Amino acid sequence: MILKIKFRALLTLCSEPIENGVLIIENGNILEVVSEPSYESTDNILDLSDHLLMPGFVNAHSHLGLTALANKISYASNFARWIGDLISLDSALSDEERRRNIIAGASEMKSSGVTGLADYVADSALLKSIYELGFRCVLFLETIGFQESKAESVAYEMEAVLKTNKLNLPLGIAPHAPYSVSANLLRRLYDLSKKYGCLFSTHLAETKEEVRFIEKGEGPLLSLLKNRQVFDDNWKLPATSPTRYLESLGVMDDLIAIHCNFIDNDDIKSIKAAVFCPKSTNWFGRSPTIPVRKMLDANIPVALGSDSMASNDSLNFLEEICMADKLLPDVSRKEILTMATRYGAEILRFPCGKIEAGQKADVIGFRIDTEMQDWYDLPFDLGAKKVDFYMINGKF
Repeated sequence: MILKIKFRALLTLCSEPIENGVLIIENGNILEVVSEPSYESTDNILDLSDHLLMPGFVNAHSHLGLTALANKISYASNFARWIGDLISLDSALSDEERRRNIIAGASEMKSSGVTGLADYVADSALLKSIYELGFRCVLFLETIGFQESKAESVAYEMEAVLKTNKLNLPLGIAPHAPYSVSANLLRRLYDLSKKYGCLFSTHLAETKEEVRFIEKGEGPLLSLLKNRQVFDDNWKLPATSPTRYLESLGVMDDLIAIHCNFIDNDDIKSIKAAVFCPKSTNWFGRSPTIPVRKMLDANIPVALGSDSMASNDSLNFLEEICMADKLLPDVSRKEILTMATRYGAEILRFPCGKIEAGQKADVIGFRIDTEMQDWYDLPFDLGAKKVDFYMINGKF
């Protein structure tokens, strides 16, 4: 069935904005955009002629399983302590509390325009329930394991999940970080990502503590690993930046790097794709932050993510784009919206993120109360907490 949607303005995120046209959708796919429509009949026409339409947002990094930790952790400028608190509080959650808050977090994302999602999932028992939330998604199996002696057993367990994926869930592989996963396990997981055609992602160069640990083998993260009795006394100090460490292991090709706050110009050359989490970055008070301008200028796609409620006060994606606008004065609003849609989709291999023929019809819309000089300003200037129109795969 063909559906025609009249609009006042359309941000395609792959060409210039279109005014007073019709978006034509067939069987969940974008068929074409007509800028000067003529109608043979009024059948199957949805009148949104007072709306701005655009691709749905892609939240390229989240942890829905941690939504129940909202307002339970304070940062206090100690990342290792924050991790310790997170582990303790997370382990105390009941299954019912976790699942209830996952649903609430997903609802907040959807109401603010998120149609595509990349979620880090630490417990494989949650995979089916997160998948059934209805996002276009990839579910990253988040893994830790710093002791080399356990690398093979952890990799074996990972492959078992991949092999027994009877529901054909869209799975990715996510070793947690260079300071929490051994060199051998990083290599083994990367090899599994190639074997099973999975996306591969990790938190990278997020904090000064991580850089200090990887370069010098000291600091709060060393203490954390030892206190939790998971440090490997035979660990070989990389003595280089976290990015160059992963490059030396041969795992940087196709890696989706999350955060990247502490990288230099040489590191940038090794990164193929990255995700910036604006509100989480602000919550932690990070300085410096990921060099988005340099990365975009180097043709590296940088997407946007929300991270988790353990380091954020909401999962509202409209707030994320506004925080990105605040933190990135040298990045235009058009570029920020591209990061929030098209780049996220490209990085995650989603057939959406821009409005053109052949793409999936994942579309959001905002009711227009006043004319705009620049349509790219409207999602930022509305002051809205939710979208007025929401469609995934041609269904609303």
